Amino acid sequence: MPKQLLKLFTTFSVLTVSLQLFFVLAADVTPPVTTYTQTPAAPDGNNGWYVNPVQFDLTATDLESGVKEINYRIDGGAWQKKSFTNSLNLAPNPSFETAAGTSSGVADWQATVTDGSGNYVYDTGEYYPGFSVASERITATDGAWHGINNQTVFSAATPFSNMSASVWVKTSNVVGDAYFKVFSVSQDGSGSTSYVYLGNSNKINDTNGWTFLSLNFIVNDFDSVGVYIDIGIEGTGIVWADAVSITESQTSAVHSVTISTDGSNHTLEYYGVDEANNAETSSCPTINCPRVSIDQTPPGNWYNSGAIRGLGGSEHEIYVYTDVQDSTSGLSVNTDRYMYSVDDEDGFGYYEDLLHCNTPWHKDEWRSLLTYPATNGLTQTTLITPKTDFCNSNWKVCKSVRFYAEDVAGNVASKDFCINGPWIKFRGEGIVRGNNYIDMLAESDEHNTDSVIELSGQIVNFFTSSRNWVVRQSTPPTDSTFNSLLTSAGSYTVLTGALQTGSDVYFVAGDYEIRNTTVPGNYDNNIFNQVVFIDGDLLISDDITINDSSTALFVVSGKVEIDKKVEDVGVAIITDQELFTAYDINEGEATKTLNFNGFYIAEKFNFQRTLQGTGNKNDPASNFIYEPKYTMQLRDYFGKNNIIWRSIE
Repeated sequence: MPKQLLKLFTTFSVLTVSLQLFFVLAADVTPPVTTYTQTPAAPDGNNGWYVNPVQFDLTATDLESGVKEINYRIDGGAWQKKSFTNSLNLAPNPSFETAAGTSSGVADWQATVTDGSGNYVYDTGEYYPGFSVASERITATDGAWHGINNQTVFSAATPFSNMSASVWVKTSNVVGDAYFKVFSVSQDGSGSTSYVYLGNSNKINDTNGWTFLSLNFIVNDFDSVGVYIDIGIEGTGIVWADAVSITESQTSAVHSVTISTDGSNHTLEYYGVDEANNAETSSCPTINCPRVSIDQTPPGNWYNSGAIRGLGGSEHEIYVYTDVQDSTSGLSVNTDRYMYSVDDEDGFGYYEDLLHCNTPWHKDEWRSLLTYPATNGLTQTTLITPKTDFCNSNWKVCKSVRFYAEDVAGNVASKDFCINGPWIKFRGEGIVRGNNYIDMLAESDEHNTDSVIELSGQIVNFFTSSRNWVVRQSTPPTDSTFNSLLTSAGSYTVLTGALQTGSDVYFVAGDYEIRNTTVPGNYDNNIFNQVVFIDGDLLISDDITINDSSTALFVVSGKVEIDKKVEDVGVAIITDQELFTAYDINEGEATKTLNFNGFYIAEKFNFQRTLQGTGNKNDPASNFIYEPKYTMQLRDYFGKNNIIWRSIE
């Protein structure tokens, strides 16, 4: 085609499209129709709950001026908007409302194949919701292609433009595939017309409700003047077609929204707006407002656990109990159970007669227990085992019960509780923080702390505060590392031998051991404020304490190991690596309580101590006392600190 003619034709095409847009906009008084496809399509948990995030694919269709935007909000929050451009529909008679004496039965569309094996009907009994009152029904009885097309009334298109096409289809007993094909219409300089295949939409078969088929494509022919689509079935069965759209846009008016947080009766409210500013109606809970309940979190936050001996019988015949929580769907009753461990059997299970250890052992099998109160959907319940014989009084070995709980949504969790296990205590009204979650092996009869419990995760197992202050999913604080603190402290004095009793910043190059020969005899009497940087590992082999008016902070780049015989660590510690409370302990070996006075930060705490016999019940294996004096007395070494004390009681 001559360049001048091409330019004239292109200008004419744009003018035609612009005029068409003007008249459509003037006549468009019908709002779009927006629908959604939901994944998963139905609840994937129990009792109507979803246990995974739910995705909604919102699809807006407007057969006149085109879709301008999709608006949506979750749970009544702020409205969000997804905008679309160049969405004017170029398809003729797009909802097949105008009947005609054509081979397809509708105006502007022709049957692609008329061979006696295909039947084409203008069907007023079926249509895509919102676009009444008719659709096109295609019935095929052999495996050949049967469809309808707008080849004679094609949609205008310019060469190499990005376009999209979509159709809503419904199928019945389709053997083969239902889909649509797209062709470009090309004319050369001599006026002859040719057709080039550009691609096809996604395909469906079998029996389906109204389904959105779409294709994004490029008109990749230099001589192209338009495009048309051919909708049909390659196989046998029935397909209905409605709401055809052909636009000069790169994508269809589809937007995905995901609800991923736990909660009951989440709402997704949405509506579409067309280029003529016609808007759909939405109103929760009835119009354009699906609801879903999501619970992805299994039961947890086990607490108030313990064991009691029953009347009569031996001291190792015990009732074991624990509380468990589920804050979203609530706990399911009649699903809770337990098993336990004994010295003479591997793993967990139960004896057939719970009070006789010479009966058959049911390995890896669960036994029912009592749930109180026995009401479905409660956020908290107590699980109590029947009276169970643990066969001996060897309290050096951990006697464990494995509890099992399930929530209403079907999430399950199990938790091991060591009846005679060690536990830890924190005092001083500070903060006990975990940058993930807190999961203990055993629990004391009283609360573990009088402090605020703070963690990045959700779960706190066998660890409670007397004030009931728990902050979950909190943002981790900025890490203070060995290098950052050393830089902040500035100048220092190199330490090569025993600890000093002055107020200063000291630096040790390499590993360091705290023992009798490196702790001066007056270290616990003198008054000072000091920081000791150890660029290596710290080994604490003997007790170390300081005056109540002094502060001593050890900042360690490596690991911190505490000897099993140490009972008192009266200095604060920050380490970039792990802290071990009894690095040299042997399996089954008893220790005494380890007392900490200060504050302590580590990548990971390894609590290795255990007390034997009744010591586990009455005394903690590790006892932490927070000393707020460090915040004030060391501020000159690490810059200015702003502290505000408020009462929240």
